[in-house]
Amino acid sequence: MQALNILIQMPILFSNVHFSRDVRLYLMANALFGFVLFGGIYPLLYNLYLLRLGYNTEFVGLANATGALCFALSSLPSGMLGGRWGSRFTMVVGICVSVAGFGLLSQAELISSGTRDYFILISYSLGVIGIALFIVNGTPYLMGITSPVERDPVFAVQAALMPFSGFVGSMLGGVVPDYLAGVLDVSLAQPVVYRYTLFIGVLCLIPAVFALLATQDVQVERKREEGDNSDVSNAPVLPLAAIVITALISVLHVAGEAAARTFFNVYMDEGLNISLSLISVQLAAGQLLAVPAALSLPFFSARLGIRRTVVLVTIFTAIFLFFMALVSNWIVAGVCLMGIMAMASIRRSAFAIFHQELVPVRWRTAMSGATAMMSGVGYSAMALGGGYMIPVAGYSSLFLTGAVLTGIGAFLFWICFQRGKN
Repeated sequence: MQALNILIQMPILFSNVHFSRDVRLYLMANALFGFVLFGGIYPLLYNLYLLRLGYNTEFVGLANATGALCFALSSLPSGMLGGRWGSRFTMVVGICVSVAGFGLLSQAELISSGTRDYFILISYSLGVIGIALFIVNGTPYLMGITSPVERDPVFAVQAALMPFSGFVGSMLGGVVPDYLAGVLDVSLAQPVVYRYTLFIGVLCLIPAVFALLATQDVQVERKREEGDNSDVSNAPVLPLAAIVITALISVLHVAGEAAARTFFNVYMDEGLNISLSLISVQLAAGQLLAVPAALSLPFFSARLGIRRTVVLVTIFTAIFLFFMALVSNWIVAGVCLMGIMAMASIRRSAFAIFHQELVPVRWRTAMSGATAMMSGVGYSAMALGGGYMIPVAGYSSLFLTGAVLTGIGAFLFWICFQRGKN
């Protein structure tokens, strides 16, 4: 009955919202980003590509951890560059850097084995720096081109559009290698089919550059809105305590999601011997379920408030991880992953709105950079630790660790912000 009420009331929540041209173009770029890099082609095939190149879980973990650490280290500079260059131009640079980095990464098979390890780590890190430039500046830019009334619906659509495009990317990522294997007369155990598919995926990012160039730049640092009493010439000092606490909590929030997203395809492929086509269907189903989940954000924020919504979906993420750790079955793992991705789609937007409205406009890029940096630290720690934990303690221990850390993150967020945003 509650789900039915959500579906009935959702059109009402969106009916009075008009998306401007800049919002639509940004969402188009965001969709292409999701199609390729966030839940789409690369998240499905990157780890499998490494396995087909002969690497073990330790290197898979190291490669993912290196990228996540690079994201963390480049997040604050990305925010600073956004403040200097403008968020829109910085996002354009970010996509160009990602195209270069991930385009090179897709060709790792052609590099000699003696230098391939370093080539993979460097090219992947370059691509992730581009992701940081896009992600860190995307949130302040979207805040700058929307009014407070528009934000819940716009952020909900953004959060829904990315997993939906990721769903399409996951489905194509599962089909194209099989098609190429038939054309090239090779098996799916050969890395060449993954190389071509990953390179084709990178090319799909290029239209996102032109979409962003067609938008108008917004000086988000100077934009004032209702409820923000700061003056540009006499703005309040940096709210360091709020930024530090929020950023540290974000490390725990992403721990479970990082464990599931980083190692799910490896778990299915190596741990449970599941085919690529079935892995792609499971990931795609998770992305598709995340769409209505993300669109439910305005409903939950109206009923519970942003703070309670963040806490609730974080707790459910921990519960799904617990069952993934408890039952070693591909059906249970797939259902749990779908739940984790659905909760993450809600939490990500709700948490972004919360921490952006927590600070004055002037410090939003600093807050965005700090939370993105610490999220990268969380991803890096889980990827690196998971790569070494799996051979010793198994996948269940990794997922259980992620569940515990995520639960702690929900508890600390509730305690630290139990009086709302004060």
